[in-house]
Amino acid sequence: MLEISIGVSLIILCGGVVNLVNMFCESSYSRNTKDRGEEDQLGMPLDAIDHRLTEVQDVMIALSEKIDGMEERGRI
Repeated sequence: MLEISIGVSLIILCGGVVNLVNMFCESSYSRNTKDRGEEDQLGMPLDAIDHRLTEVQDVMIALSEKIDGMEERGRI
């Protein structure tokens, strides 16, 4: 079951990295096409990253609690 947890964690982290790269590429493209202030360019992507990381953390905590509960019941 530990292997499954590690696999799920790696998939979630890879998805986050892909989203981060996409956001970086989009922001660098928009920097070249539009004249915006630095605060807008840095603030919005960082807020989006923070929101996504919070969601990932919530999912990982829920999975951990579920696995702990299953171990206590002796299902694993």
